[in-house]
Amino acid sequence: MQLDLPQGSCLYADAGYTCYEVEDLLKECDQVQLHCCRKSNSKRKDEPHMTFLKEQYRKRIETSFSGITSFFPKKIHAVTPEGFILKLILFIFAYTLNRIIQ
Repeated sequence: MQLDLPQGSCLYADAGYTCYEVEDLLKECDQVQLHCCRKSNSKRKDEPHMTFLKEQYRKRIETSFSGITSFFPKKIHAVTPEGFILKLILFIFAYTLNRIIQ
């Protein structure tokens, strides 16, 4: 996974991205902290305040993603990659306008 993040950044991830080697490499080489939700049988347990923060961020992201995808049709027809990206940007723009109006 290619990351272009400034040093000192925090990256929040789902429990599916739990990989201690990648977490350590990001911390040592790029000075980027990977905060992933821990599974119940994790070897590295989080402190309660970090667990709470991670859950709050995750809920916000999941809600936003669900709202954006509700504007998607079942099939997005695009001939070029640029056209596909343009349509995705317009769906996100429509979601933003809808959030402002409500």
